[in-house]
Amino acid sequence: MKAVFTRIFQSLVLPILLSVSINLPGQYPDSLMTGDYNFEVTSHVVGTAMFHWYTAYGGQVSGPWIPLEGRENWTGDADFWKRMIKQSMAANIDVYYVHLIPQIEQPRIHLFQALYELRVEGWDVPKVCPFFDPLITYTIQGSNVDVSTEAGKDELVSHYIRFYEQYYSKNQDEYADDYIYTIDGKVVLDTWHVHINIINYAQITRYDFESRLSTSLGPEHPVFYNGIRMITNAISPSYAFADEKVHQFEVHEYYIENEHNSIVSAQIKPGYWDQNVRNPGYIMPRDGGSKYKTAWNQVNASLPVNRIYIESFNEYDEGSGIYAAKTDEVYYNDINTSTDTWSASDDPYEYIKTTALGAAGFNDDDELNAKILWHNIPDAIIPGDTFIATVVVRNTGNAQWNDANGFKFGENESLDPVVFGPTRYLIDDTKDEIPVYGGIFRGRTKTFNIEIIGPDTIGSFVTHWGMLKENVAWFGETVTKTITSSLSADVKQAMVHKEFKVYPNPVSPGGTIQIDGEFRKNDRAVLININGNKIHEQIIHADLKHLSLPLKPYQIVEGLYFIQLISNNNIQTGKILVGN
Repeated sequence: MKAVFTRIFQSLVLPILLSVSINLPGQYPDSLMTGDYNFEVTSHVVGTAMFHWYTAYGGQVSGPWIPLEGRENWTGDADFWKRMIKQSMAANIDVYYVHLIPQIEQPRIHLFQALYELRVEGWDVPKVCPFFDPLITYTIQGSNVDVSTEAGKDELVSHYIRFYEQYYSKNQDEYADDYIYTIDGKVVLDTWHVHINIINYAQITRYDFESRLSTSLGPEHPVFYNGIRMITNAISPSYAFADEKVHQFEVHEYYIENEHNSIVSAQIKPGYWDQNVRNPGYIMPRDGGSKYKTAWNQVNASLPVNRIYIESFNEYDEGSGIYAAKTDEVYYNDINTSTDTWSASDDPYEYIKTTALGAAGFNDDDELNAKILWHNIPDAIIPGDTFIATVVVRNTGNAQWNDANGFKFGENESLDPVVFGPTRYLIDDTKDEIPVYGGIFRGRTKTFNIEIIGPDTIGSFVTHWGMLKENVAWFGETVTKTITSSLSADVKQAMVHKEFKVYPNPVSPGGTIQIDGEFRKNDRAVLININGNKIHEQIIHADLKHLSLPLKPYQIVEGLYFIQLISNNNIQTGKILVGN
């Protein structure tokens, strides 16, 4: 093994490149949040109902389809929601219609927290819309609401206000308004059956909603001054001012459309099985996922569809969810008499993949697209210098990125007469949860650590960096960066002053790195891995000519590492291979 590492080192690494950064790039940002586009009436939107009544052993617990991670891990905390969010994003979901009842509310707040935490990392998460449930709400509260009175109108609208207050309590950034569901700038509200528990529902108006929302929320969030769009059921009596109507939780059909105000809304249901909670109950078999695929194939078959409503992402007791589930384990109780199959191919992600494919053919997004969120590609570099730059890219297209399908980050050598390094930087298909989801899905970010090497040619050169699918196309945003290759007197003097030697090279994982050079008090020696993560930092407390760095305390594994010596805003880098 040591001989192999020696040959690799001699062919790829020698001589060790000493480097000084002329202009130090900015540090990795604390937040990668961005704003987001808003939907228009003509937009094609894919949404799903998202329920929040989950704790480890409470809330809905009797569903037939057991989550891949086990129902006990549906805890309702932020980590649980991140799993839900990732699965739904991998399915190309645009909007969550978040269940709104006055019970088990902390999990809903945790959902908002999880969305915020992912947005900090640069993720473009689905938007949220309140899906108000009058039946459960007023059953819990013990009486119906009469909206012929001002007090009744206040009470009804207060539930929507509470929803947004909870959302903004966890999303306080400048882009928070972009992640509530709006159409043509108007906030979208969704309400289930209004005629059962809302007395005199015909006497509440659009203005009653808009005035109360704008008064309570408008001063901090002016989007609430723009008005509302109301979604209601298609068959049940509803508000006269409803803008869109859909068969949500209203009929037992795999696919059904409804047209209202020239908006065609299609409800898609993967299946239904509530015999664990009702006797005798009802079953719409999934037949291994075939019914769901057939339903998606009906989109736009008869009418041009504007909205798709997947009955639920995680409704558990009624068995209509599309989350990742076990394929070989079904929950039965004494009253259950039916059988069914989750996936004909034994794929826990059966419905997520079907949704992703169907949504990609329906939504308004490109197959291939990307947004550059941040980079620290340097302005200047010394010939022979190596700089490990970081680039954060968001997938904004429907296609998932992975190495197996040729997705890479690179420097476009067809545009650049002088290149600054290898020009191609690969995706590791064993990382970033690619083994789970298949790739970097739409809305997720990918961080690339790219090795920029100063060319021998002196001068200033325009470079172009971006995503590509090898032998297919470059796509998405491009970083156009002018980099100067220079041997200025100041830089050359710094190189002479700071030249150092690292040995043995290769070194064993439990060995000690020896470093010879001219070190000054308050200089820093930093060991980083190939991903740019800092392993160890040592501050030099006196002028020295030799340093020793034992690797054993840091549980170093085999691979390529970098040692940086930092002094007076100059950085000098050496490569070292660790191997037995």
